[in-house]
Amino acid sequence: MAANSYASKWASGSFSTIAHELLMPLTPLEMHGLAILTDGESTMPDTLPFYRRLAGWRIAGWSAAAALLALPAIAMQLTNEVDWTGSDFVFAAALLLVTGLAAEGGLRLARSWPHLIGFAIATFAAFFTVWSNLAVGIIGAEGEPINLGFFAVLAVGIVAAAITRFRPAALSAITGAMAVSQFALGLAATRAMPGHSVEWGILAFFAILWLSASLAFRRHAAQVV
Repeated sequence: MAANSYASKWASGSFSTIAHELLMPLTPLEMHGLAILTDGESTMPDTLPFYRRLAGWRIAGWSAAAALLALPAIAMQLTNEVDWTGSDFVFAAALLLVTGLAAEGGLRLARSWPHLIGFAIATFAAFFTVWSNLAVGIIGAEGEPINLGFFAVLAVGIVAAAITRFRPAALSAITGAMAVSQFALGLAATRAMPGHSVEWGILAFFAILWLSASLAFRRHAAQVV
């Protein structure tokens, strides 16, 4: 009798839709990156977000950051040539933390390998710009006013990327402009610092990094059109 009653309700469509709506979030497992097979098993498709597919690399990255921070402390026990202060460790930890969080953000936003490579190169370029500029200075010594231009370029690029909501085409244009700006700052240095040789090789290195990120973002943008 109960089976017949359920069958008649199903045929007449008299079941309440409220229960169906409550169960809706539990049913479409494909939306969560799972594909249900005919034999009842599940598998992870290639479209699973990178931050889940590359969990091992994420752990390795954070471990490498911790090891990098520990190196000066170990070196201080072995030689007097390395003499970091507490503020040095705080700054290095903050910079590595921000870089790691930026990398995590790139993993969450990435939708293809070129997209991911673009984020990775851009994150490394930003990290190395800040680190080298504060440590020794990209042009001349770290106290040269022209070096503030590299921080300005980086800040403008980050703000522009946020305003454009990190769209691939916009990121390609932004990082491309940042590549050109490296040489623009070099030309400005020749006028602001007469008689001082500009490290064009270093500027070319940073320009290649930003240009590589730009090409990667452009490749991804072409794929999603």
